[in-house]
Amino acid sequence: MFCTITSAQAQPVAVKQSASLRFVEIIKTLANTTHPILEAFIGQNTITLKRPVAAAIRNNELFIADAELGLLIRYDLSRRDSAVLYGAGDKALGEISDVFVMQDGQSVFVTDTLGKRVLWFDRQGNLKKVIKHGPNISRPIAISVNESAKEIYVADEVYSHIVVFDYNGKPIRGMGGRGEGEGKFRIITDMIPDGDGFLVSDRIEFSVQSLDAAGRYVSHFGDEHLMFPTAIAKDQFGRIFVSDKGDSRIKVFKDGQLLEDIGRNGYGEGEFRYISDMKIANDKLYVMDSLNGRIQVFDIQAPRTAKAVSDKSVKVGLFQ
Repeated sequence: MFCTITSAQAQPVAVKQSASLRFVEIIKTLANTTHPILEAFIGQNTITLKRPVAAAIRNNELFIADAELGLLIRYDLSRRDSAVLYGAGDKALGEISDVFVMQDGQSVFVTDTLGKRVLWFDRQGNLKKVIKHGPNISRPIAISVNESAKEIYVADEVYSHIVVFDYNGKPIRGMGGRGEGEGKFRIITDMIPDGDGFLVSDRIEFSVQSLDAAGRYVSHFGDEHLMFPTAIAKDQFGRIFVSDKGDSRIKVFKDGQLLEDIGRNGYGEGEFRYISDMKIANDKLYVMDSLNGRIQVFDIQAPRTAKAVSDKSVKVGLFQ
C-alpha cells in the first residue's frame, strides 16, 4: 500500500502522489531519419532501446548509451528524431557507465569501464582522444568536464578516487581515495558537479558525500535510507534525487533530510527495474530504467513554499 510521508522515516509513494515528480512519458522507440543507412543496416528506420545505461543532455539533445545495442545515440527532444554516432558505441570495450557533453554539443565523453579509459568523440562519433592511465584508472564510473579550467574529472570505482586530467590526458591531481570515513570511498557509483564541488555516491561507505572544489569533505547524507545508490541528480531547488538499486526507488533529499521515497520495482509508469543513470534538464528528470529497456521522463514540481536557488549553488559553476 503506497501512502504519503507522515514522518521523518519516509514511506514509499507512487509517482502520482509525489510532491517532487510528475510522470510525463516513456522514451522507448526512436525515429531515425537523419541516417538512412540505418534502414539498410538493420532493416528499419527506428531504434528501439534495449538497455539504456547512461545519458547526457545538452542543447535539447539527449545522448543515450545503450549497452545491449552497443550504440551511442543522439536524440533531438524537439524534433523527436535520432542519429547514431557510428563507431562510438562499438569502440568501447565494455559497458559505458557515464556520458558527458560539452556546452557546444560538439564533444562527447564516455567512460569505457572494461577498457579502463575515457573516450572523447565529436558529435558524429569520430574518436578524438583516448584518456587512459593504468596507475589511476581501472574502472571509470563517472565523468564531468570543467570547461573553464580545461580539466576532466573521472571517478574510478576500483581505486575509489577522482582523478583530474588536462585536455591532453595528463593526470594533474587526485581527490578522495580508498578508505573509511570523511572524504574516503570504498566503491564509487556516481559523481556529479555541485556548484564548484561534487556529490559522490558510494555503495559501501557514506551513501552520498559532498566535496568542495579541492575534494575536501563537506558533509554526507543518506546512510539510513540508501542501500545501494546508483545515480545522483540535483534540481534547481536544491533537492537531490538518488536512485537506489536495493529497492528500485528514487529517494529525494534536501539539506540532508529525506523528503520522499518514490516508486517501486515493476513495469508500469513510475516503476523501475535498475536505474543506472539520471539526468536533469529543462525542469525534467530523465531516468535510465535500464532493465525495462526504456527512459522514463518526469516533470520536476516546484516545492510549494520554496524558491529556486541560484544556478551556481546547484550544479553549474565551473562545470557548465
